[in-house]
Amino acid sequence: MAGAGVIEDYVADLGLRLRGDKRAKLDLLTEARDSLEDAAECYREAGLCAQDAERRAVDEFGPAPQIARDYQAELAVAYGARTLRSILLVLPGANLLWELTRMIWFGPWENFPGVPPPSWYYIFTQLNDTMSWAVAVATALALLVGRFWSRRTTDTCLVARCVAGVALTAMTAALLASTALFVATAWFDPGRMFNSPALFLAGVISFTALIRLTVMARRTASFCV
Repeated sequence: MAGAGVIEDYVADLGLRLRGDKRAKLDLLTEARDSLEDAAECYREAGLCAQDAERRAVDEFGPAPQIARDYQAELAVAYGARTLRSILLVLPGANLLWELTRMIWFGPWENFPGVPPPSWYYIFTQLNDTMSWAVAVATALALLVGRFWSRRTTDTCLVARCVAGVALTAMTAALLASTALFVATAWFDPGRMFNSPALFLAGVISFTALIRLTVMARRTASFCV
């Protein structure tokens, strides 16, 4: 096994160029180190000294900037897939939590205490509900298409950008729909947000989940750069 030297310097340089999930990044670096050490071992057996063997292995592996671009694309795809799975699971779950809490405490929208909302208010409630499920469907399709596509293309960078684009677009749409409902509620009757402590808590949890997922989507996009 090669000692610390050219290979370790190369792997360290590679690591500094990569951004992404720590575990996925560590796996890639470990894979690179193992490949380099195996190649160096072959060159030592062929008669090269340890340092020359490591240098030859590194030269054949490729320049760190070029390898880092390929690895970065893999990290972006992996984090993007994780983000899409999170959206698919968390967003409908948060929406169901809020809806179930509302039904348990008040039932249909018409049963809310206070003045009945105007007709335009229901547009925002329907938009928010529809957007949550539309985003979930789009995310599920993106995961299926992305898995199929990634097995049939060598352009990992393009796959990563598409995954990031879907995640960012989906979460932006969901966040805007939720924000629009919040603004409409505050405009019509701010007290509706505080009629039930349980419903208020469910709303906070749902909106926090939206923010967290949006941050993940933005991070996915930044990993593609």
